[in-house]
Amino acid sequence: MQPEVQARLRCEINETLAQHDNQLTYECMNKMAYMKQVFAETLRKYPILPHLVRQALNDYVVPGYPKYVIPAGTLVTIPVIAIHYDAEIYPDPEKFDPERFTPEMVSAREKVEWLPFGDGPRKCIGFRFGHMEMRVALCYLLQNFHFALCTQTVVPVQISKSFSTIPKNGIFLKVERI
Repeated sequence: MQPEVQARLRCEINETLAQHDNQLTYECMNKMAYMKQVFAETLRKYPILPHLVRQALNDYVVPGYPKYVIPAGTLVTIPVIAIHYDAEIYPDPEKFDPERFTPEMVSAREKVEWLPFGDGPRKCIGFRFGHMEMRVALCYLLQNFHFALCTQTVVPVQISKSFSTIPKNGIFLKVERI
């Protein structure tokens, strides 16, 4: 369960809260840069949906291949999980590495190389709410608990072949109050 990531994140939470009179406000949450990185890396490895389906609104000529045209109305599947695990985009993709999401690293990549909520006008409308809700929950949990995997958890975690990204064999945790 990444004890070094938990420790660094817990430290960031406590330091940031101390600078904001221990009030978890929107501004306070936005100061937690490492938390944003951890959240982004988690969604890279485990996007909610492993693929997106979109419909071409117009005929689309594939750049560099003029004889290949995606006709208007065609359903197109975007393999989110394949993009997120592409070693050319994310070296050593199996490794959990929040440093992939520093501002410098993010600006060096194309926007469409991280799609856990989709992109463009069809991007998940709950993105901002879900993002903030998860970060608030993570603040509370890491301030009060330490997490570790139990021996029942199969490592590496295997993903079920279903509509959404869920662990095939579950994840069992050991939770200790701090």
